[in-house]
Amino acid sequence: MHDPAMTEKTELNTNHLDQEDAAWPSPGYAWYVVIVLFLCSIFSFLDRQILSLLVEEIRRDLGLSEVQVGWLQGAPFAIFYATMSVPIALAADRLNRKNIIAVGITFWSFATAMCGLAGSFITLFLARIGVGVGEATLSPSAVSMISDYFKVNKLAGALAVFTMGNLMGVGVAVMIGGSVAGWLAGFDNISLPLFGEIFPWQLTFFIVGLPGLLLALLVYTLREPVRRGISDPNAHTESIGRSLSRFGTFFRQHWVTFTTLVSSFTILVLVAYANFAWMPTFLRRTFGLDQAEVAWIYGPIVAVFGTSGALFGGWFSNYLADRGYRDAPYRATLLCTLPMAPLAFMTFVVSDTAQSAALWFIPWQFFGAVPAGLAGVAMMTITPNDMRAKINSIYQLFSNMIGITIGAALVAYITQEYFADDMKIRYSLAIVNCIGAPVAVLLIWPGMKYFRASRDQSM
Repeated sequence: MHDPAMTEKTELNTNHLDQEDAAWPSPGYAWYVVIVLFLCSIFSFLDRQILSLLVEEIRRDLGLSEVQVGWLQGAPFAIFYATMSVPIALAADRLNRKNIIAVGITFWSFATAMCGLAGSFITLFLARIGVGVGEATLSPSAVSMISDYFKVNKLAGALAVFTMGNLMGVGVAVMIGGSVAGWLAGFDNISLPLFGEIFPWQLTFFIVGLPGLLLALLVYTLREPVRRGISDPNAHTESIGRSLSRFGTFFRQHWVTFTTLVSSFTILVLVAYANFAWMPTFLRRTFGLDQAEVAWIYGPIVAVFGTSGALFGGWFSNYLADRGYRDAPYRATLLCTLPMAPLAFMTFVVSDTAQSAALWFIPWQFFGAVPAGLAGVAMMTITPNDMRAKINSIYQLFSNMIGITIGAALVAYITQEYFADDMKIRYSLAIVNCIGAPVAVLLIWPGMKYFRASRDQSM
């Protein structure tokens, strides 16, 4: 007797096998996709980081405190970026991922431009929320897509290239944004059709935000890859409740591994974002540099040594994996985190010129960028395909809610409330760096054995 349910199940299983046996995309096209997503990452960080170059002007024209600017750099973006990443991850595990990214780019580009219309703390806060909501689409969808374009032994390098767009974006934001802001600073208030007079720094947001609309069109042309490594052939037809239940079971089996992974990498994100948010202001206040000078000292450091550090991290992790280390992403991160605290101390406390601070910060930026793609490598290595966006969203939730929000605000709080002196921002940065990096090492060390056990279970 014919059983329709059995026929449907057989077809689903056949489709699952067909997906597993499907030819991998050509390496050339796979890397083309990575490069496009890399450009998306650059634009996302350009739009989120441009505010760090305009701290002094925004404080002056909007009458804000140091702590308020610290919150603007982290909280509205990070909180909504983190919370929206959860429903977006659910969508990315079931729907067309490149369409999700294209819509997100359009949204955050408009939101960045709207920052240029802000006339108060509240309106700028709301515009920054829009940037965070839009950018929440990128990471879970892109990481999931890339994981379907590359085999596991090639994944670290591909994710490192995508993630180094974050660092390139910071560098580009500083170089382009600093140059544009420095040029516009020479103008009096500027009049725009429909909007009237605005401050020069407000026009900067328009200039860096609106070109992202062209990138959204490019993303829309990408091909959605075949999903591979699906733990359940019925995963994409089941209810959301059932999907979450299976994910909950998987997470409970590996909760110690994910706890150590998320906590250690979140601390490293906190340290990195403290520097991203306040390094330009440190150079301006401590050494009297203008925006253009900061742009061409700090920007190339992040763009060149940050991206090379991220690439090195992917290569180093693969190198260790090829030599039999089953905890390669953790081990590479641990070894490269060890020198960060002493290098930060030399940068922020000992240096007495901008040149010496830059020279000490170069190796810090290189080593600090190594973990950039390795959290994703670690997560993707032990997580089934249909759960990858979900586990990435948990990481994004904590790394953004804690790392970005607290990293930017903590430096401002220490400067304003403890030192009560804007010129002592160098010591606030030193405190966050010299405590944060050692704490991360202490968390990574025990996490290595748990990761090895989880990886053995997933093989």
